[in-house]
Order: sequence, then structure tokens, then C-alpha cells
Amino acid sequence: MNLLETLTALEISQPTVITVGTFDGVHRGHQQVLAEAREHARARGGLAVAITFQPRPAEVLRPGLPPSYLCSLEQRTAYLRAAGADHVITVRFTPEIARVSALEFVTILVERLRMRELVGGPDMALGHRREGTPEVLRRLGDQLGFTLTIVPPLVLGGLPVRSSVVRELILAGDVRRAAELLGRYHAVEGEVVHGDGRGRALGFPTANIATPSWSVLPSDGIYAVYITIDGKRLPGAASIGFRPTFQGSERRLEVYILDFDGDLYGKRCRVEFIAFLRPELRFENISGLVAQMRQDIVQVRDILARDWSDGHGGESPLRACTDTD
Repeated sequence: MNLLETLTALEISQPTVITVGTFDGVHRGHQQVLAEAREHARARGGLAVAITFQPRPAEVLRPGLPPSYLCSLEQRTAYLRAAGADHVITVRFTPEIARVSALEFVTILVERLRMRELVGGPDMALGHRREGTPEVLRRLGDQLGFTLTIVPPLVLGGLPVRSSVVRELILAGDVRRAAELLGRYHAVEGEVVHGDGRGRALGFPTANIATPSWSVLPSDGIYAVYITIDGKRLPGAASIGFRPTFQGSERRLEVYILDFDGDLYGKRCRVEFIAFLRPELRFENISGLVAQMRQDIVQVRDILARDWSDGHGGESPLRACTDTD
């Protein structure tokens, strides 16, 4: 399906306010843009439309760049709708799409999607070689009959709210600051698979989570988490790394679910990262590892009790971030 077919597959009879981007993670900066688009769409008696690219343009323009996403396309779509989009259109980004000019792109939006306003951030750039800068888009708007609204950049705690910054924080293990920028906890999804059974033998049975290769996992270490399985959100302690005490060779995400005993193999789950506890360590003996794990569980209970007192969202999930930073 080419660009024209993709953008016209949705029948729209009302005027639209459109925002365009990859929107990886749909962080608070994206949410600010979507809120503006929705407000302006309502003022025009129209619809807010988000156009998102998959895969990321960088992956197409820089062959060999490994895919890396803060959330799945399905999650992204849901987040965009929750942030204010009445419709979400996914455009498969290809080398052919990369060669479409800014003029051709916005002409399609105006003629086929009834665009009356384009909303984006100050670094917005559409079309071949990013030629459609805000200055160019304003001129095209005068020519084609749409207005351009640039939403000021969002900065929180001295950090620009950008997907790349969120990704860097997560990769560094700073999941609390990442949560502040996202407006929610960073989460990954995967399937519970069989492990080597060492956790159960030690008295701490863990769920081994196989995540997609494109998922952004935090740096190696121990984390306080919530894990959702079968619609139930449960507290846990997660380990990411190679299990150096046992000379592991495969990087794994394992979750010990507090006060839980059951067969989870084959089930889909979602793991939310709440706080970093400590780096992964190598212990000289098993007793030292078990003693540290017990301390970790105590710390996890304390963090989660303070972070979200009822475990179901009775208070803001970001309360602990602002309380401790």
C-alpha cells in the first residue's frame, strides 16, 4: 500500500488537525502536542489525527541500525488515542516514502484528509531530507490553506522530553527519571518461558520473561517492578543480566513475584520498572546471594508500599519519583 492509499484508507468527512511523527513511547512531550491538536480540532468542529511511522525513519535511512522501541506499535496506538487522537494512521516508512517531498505530503493531507491545521514541535521536519521545516511548512500552509502550530519544547528537571533521552535514561537504569518524562512507568511485554530452575531451588522462584529483541531493557541490575499477568498486577523484584554467580552467558529478565506461587509458563505478561535497587553482583557463595536476595525483597516491599500504597493506582504512580529526586 503506497502513501496515498494508506492516508486515504480512512474515510474522513470532517476537517482535521493533524500531527505527524514516530511518537515512540508517547512521552509527555508527545502528549502535550496531542492535547493541543485535540483542543484545536474541537474548536474547529473537527477531528484530531495522529500519523505515525513504522519502522522508525532512522532504521530505513541508516541500514544496519538495530530496531529499538520504547513500546510496541499496538501500545503506541493506544497511548496516542488516550492522549487525544481521534484517529491514528500508521504509515509504513520505506525508501519510497523517504523520497516524498514536503509539498506532496502536505498536499495529500489537505486534499485527502481535509487537514486545516498541522501541529508539531519546534524540530518538526517533513518530507525528503527533512526539507519541510516549520518555515517551509508555513509557506506551504499559506499556499494550500492550512495553518501551522508549533508547540514549545517540554523540559522537565532540566532534561528535554524526547524519546532519545528517555531511551538513554532507561539504558542507564534511571527508570525513575524515565517515568517522569514518559508520564508512566516504562514497561516491557513478553512470554514466560522455562529457565534453569535455580531460583526455585534457592527459595525464590522466578518468571523468566522472553521479550522482543527491539524492546528497550534497563541496564543490568535489580529493580522493583510490577508484573501484570491475566489482568492481575502483582509486586515483584526483577533481575536483568547474566547471573555472574552462576557464570551465565545469556542476558535474561527474571521476575520474582512477591507472595505468589503458580504455574505461569506460556503466559503473556507486562513488567513495569519502578525503581533501581542495585547493580548485578557476583557472590562468592550461594549463602551470600540468598542473604542479598532477602535484603532486596525487603527493599522492594518498602519501595512499592511508599510508591503506590494500594498497588492499584490510588495515588499518582509518579509520586515516589518526585518525593525522592
